Amino acid sequence: MYFNKYPHRSNFSFVETFDPETGVVTAGVRVFATEVDSHEGDIYHVRVSNPDVWPETCGLSELDVPAPCARQRLKANDDFQLSLLGRDAKPLITGEFGVSGDASMFVFELGGDARFYGMGEKYFGKMELSGYRTKFWNTDVWGDFHFAQWGEHPSDPPYFSLPYLVAKIGDEYVGFLLHNSHPTFIETPGSDESRVFVEWQRTSERLILGSEGGEPNLWVIYGPSLAEVTRKLQKLIGTTPVPPAWSLGYHQSRWGYGGHADLMRLDEGFAKHKIPCDGLWLDLDYMDGFRIFQTNEANFPDGVSTTAETLAKHDRHIVPIIDPGVKKESGYRVYDDGHAQRVFCQNAEGGEYVGLVWPGETVFPDFTLPRVSDWWAGYIQEFAESGFGACWIDMNDPSTGPVDPNGMRFADGKLPHEAHHNDYSLGMQRATFDGFRRARPHERPFILSRSGFIGSSRYAAIWTGDNLANRFYLKSSIPTSVNLSISGQPFNGADLGGFGGDVTDELMLDWTKAHFLFPFLRNHANRGTRDKEPFAFPEPVMAVIRRYIRLRYKLFPYLYNLFVQQEEQGDPILRPLFYEFDGVGLDKIDDQFMVGPSILQAPFVEEGVKKRTVTLPGLEPWYDAANGDWIEPGERTAKAGRESTPLYLRAGAIVPMQPGTPVDNTKELRDVNLHLFMPPAWSGESELEYVADDGISYAYTSGARSRLKVRVVSVDGNLAIATDQTQDGFGLIAPTFVIHGDPKSVRLNGSEVVLEKNKVTLAGKPLAVVVVRA
Repeated sequence: MYFNKYPHRSNFSFVETFDPETGVVTAGVRVFATEVDSHEGDIYHVRVSNPDVWPETCGLSELDVPAPCARQRLKANDDFQLSLLGRDAKPLITGEFGVSGDASMFVFELGGDARFYGMGEKYFGKMELSGYRTKFWNTDVWGDFHFAQWGEHPSDPPYFSLPYLVAKIGDEYVGFLLHNSHPTFIETPGSDESRVFVEWQRTSERLILGSEGGEPNLWVIYGPSLAEVTRKLQKLIGTTPVPPAWSLGYHQSRWGYGGHADLMRLDEGFAKHKIPCDGLWLDLDYMDGFRIFQTNEANFPDGVSTTAETLAKHDRHIVPIIDPGVKKESGYRVYDDGHAQRVFCQNAEGGEYVGLVWPGETVFPDFTLPRVSDWWAGYIQEFAESGFGACWIDMNDPSTGPVDPNGMRFADGKLPHEAHHNDYSLGMQRATFDGFRRARPHERPFILSRSGFIGSSRYAAIWTGDNLANRFYLKSSIPTSVNLSISGQPFNGADLGGFGGDVTDELMLDWTKAHFLFPFLRNHANRGTRDKEPFAFPEPVMAVIRRYIRLRYKLFPYLYNLFVQQEEQGDPILRPLFYEFDGVGLDKIDDQFMVGPSILQAPFVEEGVKKRTVTLPGLEPWYDAANGDWIEPGERTAKAGRESTPLYLRAGAIVPMQPGTPVDNTKELRDVNLHLFMPPAWSGESELEYVADDGISYAYTSGARSRLKVRVVSVDGNLAIATDQTQDGFGLIAPTFVIHGDPKSVRLNGSEVVLEKNKVTLAGKPLAVVVVRA
């Protein structure tokens, strides 16, 4: 497998003849069947088949395909030239299809002003992705590349493959999803002079999407906006079920935490310093000789359940690591059982495929087989019942150490490795999810995974792999996580402060301020590096880290409701600025992002910078959460402050928050403060549907959820607030309104109210507010 060499269109035979009645095409000397199907929502499926070339499989990922639709915005003409019509009924894109052996490609002509986003998890450090060639093949970056390639430079491909691209053509958007578990590739037109030192390195003038094998299945999604295309994609590949509330808290991890003693020390530290924390994580050290599902009893002298019960007093969960690799050792229960049941992947000779990872010689469950997934889920169930609250699954790229993974075969040895390399992690996620559901049928599982594929959004959060404590990884984390979010994996985040290397005080502060509202927030560190628990830093540094962890918990109702909207509508949590706003050049901004529709972050990511330019989009003023000023839109200058960070809220926003300043991980969704951000003498309208449930069970799916609709109308600063509880399955929601602004008058549900003056601290100094109690 070449990571950085790509099929070239000159080596392909493109369709020469097409029978529209039968769908049969010829390309070179071969004949193929084609289908161009239309589905509701302007979603189209192009499939090319020939069982002698490609087995009829799309891998393990499932799609929620919309109903068929008579509308045909995407058409194939008499020469099988694909044409997608835009809103003016003129071709927005035109394309052709070609084959070379069992490789295939679609080549599209787009308008000259086309721009590109998405591509799943990529470390390119840019939001807009014109002029790139990239491959989708899950790797173990630290194992498969030399340090010089990933230390302070983008390595490609990384751990997670999601072969999706969205193109902006004029003011219309088109999404392209290659539903193929084989290695795929994308080449975007455009120019990046920094990477071109000879002319032939330039990418094609046309968009190329292809695969090195597997049946060609291309999904094309049309939409007038990025938001509409993203929602359609997310519903097609699977929205993220609302996770357990505790998973959205702060998490502490380190390679080196081994068991009960470490967990008690951490529990005491977070309680002593009044720092909210929901998850305490264990790396490899808790295992007995790297044997999965086998805990080192010396690390838990009274059993895992006893430790779990003690941590439960502070509502903390133990989250251990699990790798797919099983130590090849007679007498080890898991291996002996798996060997007897023939659950492991085979090699070309029909024996068990053996890699070299943490346990030494290692074998791997074949998750392409339902009986093997069931076998794995049984061990996960036992593991969960022992006291573990969740798990993180690592090395599931799959990583095989120095052994060539291409020797690993799937489906009882019938399928070559490339058929399921990319979705191996998806199979592990699904089986692990099933195991936790068996152990706790009424509780939402939480699984974190390093690798993934199309559909991982249904089962697991993703962390963006091993990173380093340097500015490259801090800066690149923003476009990486945002592009991953709009590619259909919204529950993601990077290791806070960097996994490898010693983080400096200043870098840790900048990283915390940048990431404190990322969907997943975990502080993780490598063995032998500086201690990174918040209370391991000097008191002034710890105080700032604590401040932003607490602010995350204060904003927990907002984050939780974004996940509710993700499950119901498909909107991501992190968004590029142009997801919410129109404006020239917004897609070139790589160091700002939106958290939901209302919060804009513009963190400091460069070392030693005292000020930075912030772009505030739209036509209305923004509220500066550091000092309470209202700032007109446009390019503005923000000054660096040790305790503050550039954090802005849009005019008219209704943002649910917890009351006061949280000092522990308590979460109460019914007693909520609804913060209204109203500029002076503002005229406008805002609406919010706020949701509350128990945050842990599936009872909300059968009605145990409450909904409150809030509508705010302001006329020259005179506010009228209306509330309507439309669902009460989780009881009464009791809102308190906190107004950032100086309203002339306030009416609540038609009645005048008493206004209380108070102060609230967000991202800087205490801010004057007006409080209205329902």
